[in-house]
Amino acid sequence: MKTQISSTNYLYDLLIKKQHTSEIIRAQIITIKEETKEKVVKEPLKAFVVRFKGQVIDTSFEKTLKIISKHLFVKSNIDTINTFKEQGYVEATMTATQTETESLIHYLMKPRVVLHYKKGIEKGASNFLIIDETEQGQTDNCAPDYLHRNYITGAESCEKYTGRLGDYLVLNGLPLTSEKIGRELRFNKIETKNKVFTTTGLKEIYVNLYFISLILKLDLEQHYLKLRIFHFQESDIKAVEEKIDALGFFADIYNLIASKDNPLLFNKDLSLDLIRLEHIIENDNWTAIPAYAGYIYSASNRLNDQFKLLEEYSLFLTYANCIEKFIVRLTKKFMKYKPDIRSEQENLTANYHELKKLQTISKHETLQNDYQELLNSFGKLLAYLDFLMIRDTNTSASGEQKTIHLAEKPVKKFGAFLKKCIESVFPITIDISTKPTFRQDQVSEPEKGDIQQLIGKFNANLEKLSKLRTLSGKDAFLEARMSVPQLTSLSHILDELKELMRNIERRKDVQDPLKAIFAKSNKFETLYNDISALVIRENVQDQEFLHGLLAEVQRLLFNKPLKKNAYKKIINTVQSIEDFIVSKGTSVKTTNSSSHAFMSELHQNPVLKNLTDIKTGLKNIMETETLTRRVDSFKNDAEFFSYSAKELDGFLAEIEKFHEELKDTCYYQNLSAFEVIENRLDNLINAVKDIDHRISSYTRDKDKKISKEPDVNIDYLKSSQLFKKNLEKAILILQNQIAQTEAFMHDIENNLYRHSFIHSGVATSVLFDQITYLLSNIDVRLIDLTQSMEDMFKESVSTIFHYQVGEVFKEPQKEEVEDLMKEVDKRAVVREYKNDKI
Repeated sequence: MKTQISSTNYLYDLLIKKQHTSEIIRAQIITIKEETKEKVVKEPLKAFVVRFKGQVIDTSFEKTLKIISKHLFVKSNIDTINTFKEQGYVEATMTATQTETESLIHYLMKPRVVLHYKKGIEKGASNFLIIDETEQGQTDNCAPDYLHRNYITGAESCEKYTGRLGDYLVLNGLPLTSEKIGRELRFNKIETKNKVFTTTGLKEIYVNLYFISLILKLDLEQHYLKLRIFHFQESDIKAVEEKIDALGFFADIYNLIASKDNPLLFNKDLSLDLIRLEHIIENDNWTAIPAYAGYIYSASNRLNDQFKLLEEYSLFLTYANCIEKFIVRLTKKFMKYKPDIRSEQENLTANYHELKKLQTISKHETLQNDYQELLNSFGKLLAYLDFLMIRDTNTSASGEQKTIHLAEKPVKKFGAFLKKCIESVFPITIDISTKPTFRQDQVSEPEKGDIQQLIGKFNANLEKLSKLRTLSGKDAFLEARMSVPQLTSLSHILDELKELMRNIERRKDVQDPLKAIFAKSNKFETLYNDISALVIRENVQDQEFLHGLLAEVQRLLFNKPLKKNAYKKIINTVQSIEDFIVSKGTSVKTTNSSSHAFMSELHQNPVLKNLTDIKTGLKNIMETETLTRRVDSFKNDAEFFSYSAKELDGFLAEIEKFHEELKDTCYYQNLSAFEVIENRLDNLINAVKDIDHRISSYTRDKDKKISKEPDVNIDYLKSSQLFKKNLEKAILILQNQIAQTEAFMHDIENNLYRHSFIHSGVATSVLFDQITYLLSNIDVRLIDLTQSMEDMFKESVSTIFHYQVGEVFKEPQKEEVEDLMKEVDKRAVVREYKNDKI
């Protein structure tokens, strides 16, 4: 009689829990899965036929195979199992990865014990349990009805061919038609019968896209290094720009009208006209002057408006002085509580109407707001005075009939008074600092407060506009009047140019007269004359040499924005000018002892001093870049901003080495060797990811990262502003292109992880169109790639473009299938596994 199973037995508990494997077996399987997990995820599924030999007949091996594979497989699956007793093997067909197939084979080579129960077990419990041989001693109180010991001594796996066979596509041993591809890709029928993506093709696209992303990242880091260097150079670059600007033809007047320091001199429109004219003149492009005639006339008109503004403002000051006197008299009457304020009201009203006629001030960019506020406060004051006049009139009228006597404006009286006022005050500086005061015991409380507030507000606005100051605190009107000679000089030049424009219309040759107009303003000509007077005199050869040097440095400096490649030439040219002066100074000194002071005198010349400062500034700029690029690493900085030039060169060397391997691995040129190529591409993907990880290992701090468009309101003739804008714009473009590229790579990865040998050209074509659009619109000139990087970039782009919307395949015909199958069978991969330990 069969022994009953003990309820305290470990194996019995497993049966009750409906387990089919012991915990040791499950632990072994978990260990294998952990070891192979990363590899399995990356592998594609393939069709295998595996034959197991050994203790596999009448040992419940089929059940063991099903249970073990179910626990062991992550992606794989057994399709069918058949036992061939006479031949002594069990055959299983499976869709699996190679790693999981081999893991299953190796695991089954170790003997297992299978316990079978038919009686003595609770209803609903397991009747089948696989245990390790080491657990067999625990079956004493858990005796099975019978047990088996099974294991394999060897196995043979046959991997059905997947890949290209000439122009045909083969999936798991079957030549593919458009119908079969459609079913594989879950379409009824693939629409593009000769276009698909194979996994190998997608991997080639993927690795080249990854490589392009890597190039863009390296270029991004190079731009951040340039930005770091620029920040070190910026102060010197701006100083050089200021010195160059000071050498311009309109430099003196331009500093007055282009700066908001003095509101009475600032004229943005005039300064823009002069910029356009000066750029033509500085570059000696006299033939283009007629095309700029409009700017000449425009500048002349705006300059006339500037004179009108000064004239109007002078008149305004006269009115302001008169108004102040009327306000003082009005205040005294209020203090003495005299109701007769008719004359002051009339005079103030007349002044108000005169102020409203100042049209130039009312339209001036920096004065119009203050002017309008003054008129508003003036209007409120007049309205209140009118109210007082009406009240006083009503109070003095008879009880039955109250009349209002409207004041007649004494035009003649006011005109005489205004003339007298102008004659007395116009030549002197106006002072309206005196504020009206009120006696506390006069005027009723509401009236006293209202009138004091209105007069105080009006006086404050009047003083604000009539006592204009520059940003440095100087009297704006006085400084503007002192600048009249410069404005007048500019006016003469513009008048001469207008006359020459008329001569051009009469088809006269005016090139020499044009040059003559600006010869007196050309600071390089002035310097030439100063040096000639001191050291050259009658030596024609020296005159020509010096004149040539000055003309050359003028051309270099005025080629705006100043180009970096001109730095050395400018430095050398200025040095040649200095050497010439020194050499001539020595010869002069030997012939005339009184001439020894000429060197110190000449170096006080503002033009030569500017040239010397420019040379020094450019040297500092170049030295700053050289020293910064010599730094081995900036990783010791508290915050990551950029890699060093040395580190970037190291990344570039790695990328170039990687590219050599990539060039030797080209699938679209060798479609038949798809498996070998795919293995190489897998290795290349790992390699490019490793380089990418090291470049991206440092995260730039938010305050260091360029994240918004640079200011559009820049002066494009300024090297510092233009260089910074271009750098920041390129960085933003690169960041955007890298983000888009990485998004496309992620989409391709999703296709790769589906582990199908084929992918629809239809489903992937939209993605591919986006990729090609992005790559077609990357302007390598804008992102400033080096020549070697540009060549590598173009080669990878060319590889991707070879695919267009997929790969071509040939539709197999019925009469071809039999021969194809024979060829496919020949390509099956057979592997044998033997267990030498048993």
